[in-house]
Amino acid sequence: MTTVAVAQEKKLSNEGDFVKESVEYLKTHIKDAISQKGAAFVGLSGGSTPVPVYNKLFSEDLDWSKVHIFEVDERYIEETNKDANTLLIKKAIAEGGHSPASLTYPKANLPLEESVKKYEDDLKALLNGNPADVLVLGMGPDGHIASLFPTVSDALLEETKLVTHTTTEKFAVFDRITITFPVLCAAKAKVFLMKGDDKYTVWNEMKTSAINPARWPAHKVLASGATS
Repeated sequence: MTTVAVAQEKKLSNEGDFVKESVEYLKTHIKDAISQKGAAFVGLSGGSTPVPVYNKLFSEDLDWSKVHIFEVDERYIEETNKDANTLLIKKAIAEGGHSPASLTYPKANLPLEESVKKYEDDLKALLNGNPADVLVLGMGPDGHIASLFPTVSDALLEETKLVTHTTTEKFAVFDRITITFPVLCAAKAKVFLMKGDDKYTVWNEMKTSAINPARWPAHKVLASGATS
């Protein structure tokens, strides 16, 4: 049986260390990107786990005029909805006190197909053929990452577009808009942030399972390297 290897992994014992280590990781990659090419492109996921990390990150002394944020995925709901990742990120920006140069996210005020296409176009324009500098990811109890839910279809595993529409019947909001494996795997750095014994159990199951990206989409991302 072939299993996946994780380059770096840290299990921290308290919330303070978790936030500190996570923020330092992101700051390092943001600063390096700005130093090397004058801008940093950062993909953020939603969920409750990264909220304190984002709150702290946006309070840090960085050259925010050179930091561009985009969303890894979003529920197809208005950005003011309490379950919207966009609202979560905007609240963190307000809490932290520093605004990035741009925040790119799917627009749910458009019909679904138009929203997907616009986010694809917006992301293409933002990245301009370059990889993201760092992505923040999580993993759901079923093993999903971004809004790529098992079992991932062969078509989605081989998708060449940057953005696609997916659906779920297991979690809130059926329709999702998500970045795809080309963006996930090309990113210069990827970090999975998870808290709780239940998430640790799922993470370990993923790591020790035979490689199967359809069942464990994280396998495809981990195989691309530069993952913590």
